[in-house]
Amino acid sequence: SYLPNLGGLQSVTHSLAAGLAAQGHAVRVITNRYPRALAASEKIDGIPVQRMQFMIPRWRDVQRKRLDLFFAAWFFFPLSLLQLAWAIVRFQPDVMNLHFVGGAAFFVTLLHSILRFPLVVSLHGDDVEGFARGTRWDRYVFEQTMRHAGVVTACSNYLLKLAENISPVIRNKGRVIYNGFDNAQAGDLKNAAPQNVNQTGFLRLVAVGRLVQKKGFDILLRALEEFRRERWVLCLIGDGPEMEQLQTLARQLELSGQVEFRGAQSRVDTFSALTASHVVVIPSRQEPFGMVAIEAMAAGKPVLATRVGGLPEVLEGADAILAPPENARALATALIELAGTLAAHPEFGARNADLAKNFSLERMVAQYVASYAHAAAVVG
Repeated sequence: SYLPNLGGLQSVTHSLAAGLAAQGHAVRVITNRYPRALAASEKIDGIPVQRMQFMIPRWRDVQRKRLDLFFAAWFFFPLSLLQLAWAIVRFQPDVMNLHFVGGAAFFVTLLHSILRFPLVVSLHGDDVEGFARGTRWDRYVFEQTMRHAGVVTACSNYLLKLAENISPVIRNKGRVIYNGFDNAQAGDLKNAAPQNVNQTGFLRLVAVGRLVQKKGFDILLRALEEFRRERWVLCLIGDGPEMEQLQTLARQLELSGQVEFRGAQSRVDTFSALTASHVVVIPSRQEPFGMVAIEAMAAGKPVLATRVGGLPEVLEGADAILAPPENARALATALIELAGTLAAHPEFGARNADLAKNFSLERMVAQYVASYAHAAAVVG
């Protein structure tokens, strides 16, 4: 059995569920029903998905004058707890995998105390990096979830060490499983490669991610202001609450004519844009793993990234330049250096495609299966 909390993790959990099902495993997905317009149950790529309202009565909702949420939680908490318990009893999972310590975590740990199913907890970023900003209740749920888990996985060594510092109980049960990329997607799009920089003197940059503060796209725009003497265009793919702010900043910096705000794109369109670029830029303030870096490598592109989180791990040995975070001038300097390297060596970045194979979807699925077997043996 497989219990993710979908959302920002949808790509990883979808790929994992599909990979497990392809190997003949019986897979069930249970996730939060948000927004409410989503169906309570359906099949996605042949995999049953059930959605529940994982709500807990929180005093902070009263303080925020959200009495609707407070009273709704009193109804949905016992209902969802019973629904989840019935789903577990009926399916009899060999193992349950909780992805992200979020709203479902307390429900899972509470039922684990009673039903004693093998449990693997997978950490993906905000559930750990945001720990210090959480309430006392959030810290309690995190600690209890770590104690109940037979195995704890993290998507990078950086994230695992951060989690171990918060909850030392992880140290004898933690392991790193890097997120996987389906390299088969890369083969069909190579014909989108751009002309060499030394032939055109023009640089096409691509940045991908949710438009939020931690992704650092404002820093990238300020770095590009320093990069005026070069001919370039930036394709920014993604949507989010900072869209309007970033568009305003681009206008203020007089960059509007060179920055394309593409909004949210399909995976195919996003990978096509990566393949059609000269450089992929990842200016993050925080980055527990860096899936965009893997996709850029699979496309055979050089990467300019900040030295934060899991990015140095992912890009170790790759054709890439790492710059200090939150430093627009340093990012601009690194970009000028990378543009010069590409002009002199157009093949720079091509070998990244082979390195990306170390982050294959097949390897990720195999490592999760090994973790499930270990968790089952611990309970057994």
